[in-house]
Amino acid sequence: MEQAKTYPTIDWKKNEYHQLQEVVKLLEAILEREGKRHEMDAHLMPHTADVVLEVIGMLEDEIDYDPTPQYEPSLAGI
Repeated sequence: MEQAKTYPTIDWKKNEYHQLQEVVKLLEAILEREGKRHEMDAHLMPHTADVVLEVIGMLEDEIDYDPTPQYEPSLAGI
């Protein structure tokens, strides 16, 4: 018999960005488990799963944010 997969846990002693990465992993695991269920056995409403996907994207954007300016050098000084 296959052992039940457990959800990732969050180590609250680490910094907040690491915690956010763990939250993303947790949300992805929830969606993965939900995706394996038959539609009639689903725990989440379809709209709720869409919202979770949107939240994952937003968190990943914040986690991966690079504050370095991304611009072309000006030719005005030449």
